[in-house]
Formats: sequence, C-alpha cells, structure tokens
Amino acid sequence: MTVPSLLTAEKIRDIAFKRGASACGMVRAEAIAEHTRFCSAIAGVPAGLAYLRRSTVLRADIRNWFPPARSVLVCGFQYWHSGLDYAAALKKIGGPSACLEKIARSPYSSGGHNPRPEFTAGVDPDGARARISRYALVPDYHEVIREKLGLILADIKAACPGTEGKPFTDTSPVLEKELGRQAGLGFRGKNTLLISKELGSYFFIGGLALSLDSGPGEGAIPDTEQGCGTCGKCAAACPTGALNVSGALDPGLCVSYWNTQSKTAAPEEIIGKSGGYLYGCDICQDVCPYNSKTPDRIRLPEFRSNPNLKDSPH
Repeated sequence: MTVPSLLTAEKIRDIAFKRGASACGMVRAEAIAEHTRFCSAIAGVPAGLAYLRRSTVLRADIRNWFPPARSVLVCGFQYWHSGLDYAAALKKIGGPSACLEKIARSPYSSGGHNPRPEFTAGVDPDGARARISRYALVPDYHEVIREKLGLILADIKAACPGTEGKPFTDTSPVLEKELGRQAGLGFRGKNTLLISKELGSYFFIGGLALSLDSGPGEGAIPDTEQGCGTCGKCAAACPTGALNVSGALDPGLCVSYWNTQSKTAAPEEIIGKSGGYLYGCDICQDVCPYNSKTPDRIRLPEFRSNPNLKDSPH
C-alpha cells in the first residue's frame, strides 16, 4: 500500500544525514533501463560472479524485489578521503596480516575461501609492498551500513507511521550504482564506479526501498563522457588491462575479482601484476583525479577508526 508521505524528500535526507550518510538522494521506484546493459555485461562473467546472473528480474525494477516500493532513498557512506595517510591507517589496524585475518572471519568473505592464498604465498604480509584495499581497512561495511539503514528506516516510520521499507547493500539484487546515479550521488566513471565530483569514489552505497511517494527524484547525473571527459588514467594505470573498454570492466582480468571473489586460484600473470595487493585493488581509484582532493565527510564513527581522522564537523 502506498503511504501518502508526511515527509518531504528534504526531511528524509536530513534523517539520513543525521544517521551517518555522507551524501543521499531520492528517486522514484520504477523500471531501470540500465538493466539491459547490466544483463549484457554479466553474460560472460567468471564462475565466482555467477550469482549476478540470478535474480535478474528483481534487478530490472526495485518493485519486483519490494512490491510496496514507490520511492528509493540512496545513500553514500564515505570511508576515505584524500587527507588520510594510507600507511598509517594500515598500521593502526595491525597491518595487512591482521586485516586479512579479520576478512577471513567475515561472513561476507566469498564462502570462506578468501583471502586467496596464492596472493600471500611467499609474500611477507606485513612487508612494505603488501597492500589491502582501503575499503577493507574499516569494519565490515555490510554490517555497519545495514544497521544504519535500519535506524534511518525506524526514524522514517516514527515520523510517518505506516511506512514500509526494505534496506539494500551490495548483497541485494538491486542496481545500486545506477540508482545512485539517478538519485544524483554521482556519475558512472570509466572505471565503472559511481563517482561524486565532491567525494570521489571512496564511499559505500546503501539505501531503502520505501512505500512513500516522495515526488520526483533528484535528477540523474550525466555519465562518463561528461564526467570523465577525455581522461583515461584509470584504464592506463590498470596493470592487467581490465578497463581497456571505456566504462566496462573485464572481471576475468581484474585483480580485485581474483583476490576477493574467485573460488579458484588466480592465473600466474594476474598474480604477477597485482602490485602487492593481497585483498582488493585501489589502483583505478588511486589515479582518479576526483579522488585527489576530497573533503572529510565521514560521519560514521565505525569508519573513523583510522589514525588521521578527527571528529567530522559535518
């Protein structure tokens, strides 16, 4: 049942900001044209990503996943900004070995098979060359964000009784990057990530499908040609050529796929070009100009455990 909204989109965003979102926007719940491109892109994905081929009907329209949905709140939760020191942050949590141990215990690790042992074989996990993707330096974002979305939903229900809602993170059959683009959080970059002109790309995406009719959305931000222009630094820096097609990723060549998602051993040529990454890979984000000077908009205390972080004034 659609609930006549007693909340404006602005008030819903205020609730999200107070609960820790760094950016957020609203969009109407409707069919997503991007679904066609998504289905084409996943047709040949490797075995470790076969789950993407399930529930494609649900991804086509968020109302297929949550029938009461009339609007969608999409939030970005920043976890890194350009003022932070990577080496100091890694040391603060105990170095790569402590981080890898934490990841191995996570219920979201790929069937308990990761981190992949072939990436750590013969490597000093706490050596100067060993690297861990920045997103893994903070507590498991699935758990943190799901909790915050639950609090946001509770606040919305308190302000507008009768509201129904369902949270999503990247484990749900929802095209969250496209919804984020439509909600005005950013544009889809040539590295396939959602990029905010203010926050760059170091933020997690989560949201709520809501039974509220909140009116029109924020307006989608134009995609790669307008956002990235002629820049191709991400593709040029990718050591395996996984971004050789602008705006598309070949997961079979992606270091991050092999050391976080794959359940089989990575090819030697991928391991040899991994740049010291034992889990994940930030190379295409490291070189992105939009990440070179980003403000501190980290509002979640769980993501403020890094050594250079002071309490955010926002």
